[in-house]
Amino acid sequence: MSGKRAVVLSGGGAKGGYQIGAWQALRELNFSPDIVTGTSVGSFNGALMVLDKYDEALKLWENICMEDVFTQFLENADYNDQNHDGYIKKLTIEALRKGGVDFSPLNNIIKSLVDEDALRKSPIEFGLVTTKFPNKKQIERFIDAIPQGEAIDYIIASASAFPLVRSYKIGDTKYIDGGYSDNMPIQMALDRGAEEVVAVNIGRMPVKKLKENCAEIHYVQNRRLFNNGQFGTVAIFDKKLSTNNIRQGYLDTCKAFKLLDGEYYCFEKLECYNVYAYEGFCTKKFDSIFSVLPSDNRFERIGRQKVIELIHSYKHNPFESNAAALFCAELAAEIFELDPQKIYTLQEMVDHLVFEAGALIVEDSTSAIASLTRELDKGLSLDLLKTVLKSWDKKLITGFCLQLLLEDKLGLSQKRRLWLVAALMPEAFCAAIFCSAALLKAKPQKINC
Repeated sequence: MSGKRAVVLSGGGAKGGYQIGAWQALRELNFSPDIVTGTSVGSFNGALMVLDKYDEALKLWENICMEDVFTQFLENADYNDQNHDGYIKKLTIEALRKGGVDFSPLNNIIKSLVDEDALRKSPIEFGLVTTKFPNKKQIERFIDAIPQGEAIDYIIASASAFPLVRSYKIGDTKYIDGGYSDNMPIQMALDRGAEEVVAVNIGRMPVKKLKENCAEIHYVQNRRLFNNGQFGTVAIFDKKLSTNNIRQGYLDTCKAFKLLDGEYYCFEKLECYNVYAYEGFCTKKFDSIFSVLPSDNRFERIGRQKVIELIHSYKHNPFESNAAALFCAELAAEIFELDPQKIYTLQEMVDHLVFEAGALIVEDSTSAIASLTRELDKGLSLDLLKTVLKSWDKKLITGFCLQLLLEDKLGLSQKRRLWLVAALMPEAFCAAIFCSAALLKAKPQKINC
């Protein structure tokens, strides 16, 4: 593509290391932007990208900690004895007492790494978003529209995540985080003439609707929750978490450019096509459990629909590259806690799943399985059963389904139990479907379909 290229970096606080991982992949791809726009932490990382300070950015995010960001942790040598919940509690109390936490240490890092003169001389156009306070007016500025000497101030203003941190004053005007206006400034890059965009999103806010355009946009986003969905993740600056985010950003960018397969997990390129060997097994099992025509049984209808909805959520085109079976494999990998930051061949993942699934069905879990069976056979409502199932280990529920799926023939009561699991925990049902296919393919002489 001969038009301008852009990189757009969203806000997302402590998750900013993910963007450095994305940058690493873009460097390997020789993707050189003509435009970089960012919001909040994305404006800071974007400035480093424009300045070509990859090594400095990587070192910062690989080693970042709370004292690098917030004054109160710099002053408290004992903060490392606290857990992450303790960090959030401490920040919240400070923010309530003082109208926002002081993040001068981070401001000092920004000032030390960002050279305004070099930023202005760079051939890459740099833009950011902040928000005027208190009227929350969106402020978009490219470097050529920022007054001389104020570029660093605008970057700090863009990252002033009020009410956690204090608003930031430039002249007589107060500013707060650009995420209040546009956390993912793609349109800003398009309006500047970008025809190919890499949009790296670490935020949870919806992306603003774009004007009609014909630009090619590569969306880079983590399909799983950052830091396992831990509360306050945008404010927990921890080098271990940050290093994991860097790795995930790298992998997700490779997937966005089709260098790797998979969604939640990573497979070597074209490995998705190898899942075809398991597709027939999965289809046969699915068809043996659910009717092709609409069923009169309410649980069967709901269970079938929940499984279909889950599979369709995997990709926009659920039939692309045997995605249904591959998704089931990834769900099983999630349940069995396989390393999500490793690059697998399909066979490597299958070998892991065969081992884990095989261990499940030979473990002495007879009493637990019997107890779960009794719960499912009580005739409780779906709402009550959902509460019951949530208290059970997901691995055990997957093993329960797996044992039924490996039966030669299923009676109505056995199918009903599977329908209930499919309706209430479709991810465990789908995981068991793939694991049964993997076991059947691995040991066809011992297990009959």
